[in-house]
Formats: sequence, C-alpha cells, structure tokens
Amino acid sequence: MRHLTATVFGAVAGALAASTILLGGADAKTFRTALRADPAMIDPITNSEIVAGDILKNVYESFTSVSGEGKVSPALATSWETIDNGNGFRFHLRKGVKFHSGRELSAKDVKFTFETMLTPSMKGGSAVVYLKNVKGAQEMLDGKAKDAPGIVVIDDNTVDIHLAVKDVLFPIYPFLIMDSAVMAEQGPEWFNKVSAGTGPFKSIAWKRGVSVTLEAHKAYWGGAPTVDGVSMPIVPSSDTALSMYDAGDIDFLYVPENIVSRVLGDPRYKAELIESPRAQARYLGMNQSLYAPFKDKRVREAISLSIDRPGMIKGLYKGAAFQLNGQITPGVAGFDPKNVPPLKFDPERAKKLLVEAGLPGGKGMPPVDIQSTEIFKDEITYYANQLKRVLGMEVNVKIVERGTHIKQMNAGEVAFFPWGWTADYPDGLYYLSQMWYGPSPYNRARYKNPDYDRLIEKAQATAADAERYKIYHEAERVLMADWATAPLPIPAVVALRKPNVKNVTVTPFGYSPFNKIQIN
Repeated sequence: MRHLTATVFGAVAGALAASTILLGGADAKTFRTALRADPAMIDPITNSEIVAGDILKNVYESFTSVSGEGKVSPALATSWETIDNGNGFRFHLRKGVKFHSGRELSAKDVKFTFETMLTPSMKGGSAVVYLKNVKGAQEMLDGKAKDAPGIVVIDDNTVDIHLAVKDVLFPIYPFLIMDSAVMAEQGPEWFNKVSAGTGPFKSIAWKRGVSVTLEAHKAYWGGAPTVDGVSMPIVPSSDTALSMYDAGDIDFLYVPENIVSRVLGDPRYKAELIESPRAQARYLGMNQSLYAPFKDKRVREAISLSIDRPGMIKGLYKGAAFQLNGQITPGVAGFDPKNVPPLKFDPERAKKLLVEAGLPGGKGMPPVDIQSTEIFKDEITYYANQLKRVLGMEVNVKIVERGTHIKQMNAGEVAFFPWGWTADYPDGLYYLSQMWYGPSPYNRARYKNPDYDRLIEKAQATAADAERYKIYHEAERVLMADWATAPLPIPAVVALRKPNVKNVTVTPFGYSPFNKIQIN
C-alpha cells in the first residue's frame, strides 16, 4: 500500500510540474488544489455533477452569479424584466463580454446554448431541468422539434424567454452559456480542444484521472485574474491529498469528510484551518418501490428515530456539523428553523413503531443494502450497526465507485442510501423541487405525493418572496409528516490553506471564485 501511495503521489507531482510549465514556467503564479474525483465531464452542455461544477463555474457563466454569502448579482445579464404577464423574461446582456475565443457574447449564443441542451442527442445535463418550462422545450426533448419558439433573439444584446409554465426563479438558474461557433469549428469533441466560456479562466487541459488545468482569461470582463492559472491534480485518496498538502505540493485542500476529525484534532493545522457552513441537504433515501417495508410510514419514522444525530455530530465530525430537521438548509432563502420540530433519538418509540407495523424486532424484514461511496464508509457503517442494534434490521454495507453510484441513484436503482444535495442557487425551492418533486429526474428515492407536488407547482408560479416561502414551509411540513426521508447531520465545509495564499476560501456553496486569489 505504501508503494502504491508513493506511486500515485509521484504521478500527481509529475502532473503538477507539467502544468506549471504549461502555464508559463517557474515564474508563473499557479494556484494548486486537489480534486477528490475525476470530473464526469468537462463541457457545459452535459454538466451534471459537483466535481465538474466546481471547475466549470470558473470557466462558464450565467445571467446571474451567486456570491459566497449567497447573494445573487447580475453577471452576463445586466438587467431583466418580466414579459407575457409574468410568463417570461427579457434579458439585457452585458456588452463587451469576450469569449475565450475572442468573439463577443451575443443573444444568439444564449439561444444556441439552451437549444443544444434540449437536443436529445446532446445529452443535456442538470440545466435541462431549468429549461423544461420554456415554450417548445418539451417538443425538443421529445425529438419532435429542432428549435424552441420560446427562445427569441431580439437583437445582439437582448433575448426573450417565453415560458409555457410560470417559473419565477428562472433568472437565477445557473446556466453555463457557451460560444455558439466552437462546435461547428472544432467538431463533437470540441471541449478537449478549446475553451468556450466567458469566465475568468480557460479550460486548457483535462488529463482523465490525472489532472485539470485552467489558464487565466486576461480579457475577462470582471478584470483579469490575479494568478496565471489553476492546477488541480485528481487525488481520490484522502491520505494522499493530505500528504501532498503537508509536503507543500498543493496550496489548498478541501478536506475530505473521512479525515475531517483527524485534521480538526491535529494542532499542526490550527492556523491554516478554515470552516464554513454547508448549503447541502443531507438525507437518507428510502426507495419504496425497491424495498417493501419502506412503504410503511411507521418503518420510515422508526429508522429516523433510531439515528443518534447529536452522537454522530460529536463522534464522526468532532462537533463540526449541525443537525438538519427539514430539507431547507440555513442561509438559503426560505429557511425557517421553527418550521418543523427537531428530530429525536428515541429507540423505544422506534421499536414500538415496528411492532405496530407487524415487524417486531425486524422479523419479516428482508436484508437490505445501504449503499454509498468510500468517503461515506464510516457513516453508512454507523447506520447499519445502529439499525441492527435498535430495530433488528439486517443492513449490509455496500461501497460503490462514485460515478456508478450516482448513475444508479439517478436511475432509481438504489433502495437505501445516504447522500447530499448541494444548492446550485440560494433558494429553498432548489432542494424541494429537485430532491422530492415527483417528476424531477433527481428524485432519487422516487418519492411520490400528489399533495406535495401541487405545492411545488404553486411555489414555482408565486413571485412574491414572502408568499412563496410560506408555500415552501407547508411543503416541508408535508414531506416530514410523511417521513419521506430521514434528514441527516450536515458536516461543515473544512479546508486547509497555506499562509501565502490569500482571497480563496470555502463557502456554503463550495469554493469561492478563483479569480481573486493572491499568491505571495
């Protein structure tokens, strides 16, 4: 094992050295941070997972951006207004914005990006969910049309979006708008050849399984980045990543959860440690169509009552976590800490519920796998042991490679799993509509409740914030009264930063933007 770790370490160090040369030699100021996994993709059209998203949000931009504090600000659009009695928006694009190719952003790039995402053969990623209400979007997704009449170019700097269903949050959705000329120029593998965004960094190299390298976009409309580039070696091993930080081979480490307690308990790191709350809903998925006992609400409640959340926070996370009682996280619009009662640890009531369900001591419950990735191994082992001890359930721990696990969850093929859903935009509807709304492709537990779905559709059409938040609260209460899920503790985001690196930190939404980083 030591030899293997050394080999991986050496390969990554080689990649780092190569990227420094690529970015301009020994004098280049390159920010170095490790990625915990190979991104599943590197293009804005198919983007659909968090590792790729952390990279691409420095390369591509949307109408608006979100600050580390969760504040929405104009980005590629300087302003917008409603049209069609609230069933659409007119966006006024920022003038003078340059793509990495040197071409200027125009409304036709917005139309091209959206229609490419909606073209079935292009396998659009998570942003397709945000486009589904555009007039003509469904016809494109069904392969019945080649363009969407709801996306109208008015002039070079103005684009109208007409909606078939009112969607008041459309302006803050995190689209990744791309240069419309590159596909025709470079072919289907264009993303391996050129960078097509307007963001502060260009994507210049993705060596699968080894590293990702970004180069500063000197003509960035928000001002040239203060570093020449970013080098991100791919380091799945938490131990290797920490060794690289200790050796000075990376400047910044997003500490993997399975070594957070070790880092927090080591005084060597105290001066370089930074923490942030996390805008991520943690939950146990219980797919009722794959494991029959989950159809009984009493079983779902019994599972929640069997989890000692304060004990987990103290033991697994050294106190660097907080209890989540619903599905909207603190700091996100619509959060109300008093909306649902605190979750309890009550083994005796849990046992009684199983008796009432005709499953005393777990008798009659078939064994079930609890599945997740290596980084969750300690956590799912805890759940398996706890459910056996309290309820008598036979729960087997199953570790799966991350990409496979995500694919299986999205296909609704995993019966029992813990996972997290990080907010792409700072509004509670993100969690409620994507994780638990019946038609959502990211409803990974395949939960169905018509009353809940009606509330989500009502919220999407309600422009007034205060009125919309009341609907969120009602939906959250419906969700928890039905024990659709068992919310789990949310660990804080923990990172290590070298003293010579400034203006980069972790926020509830992930990394802070890289363009303000300073290396002394």
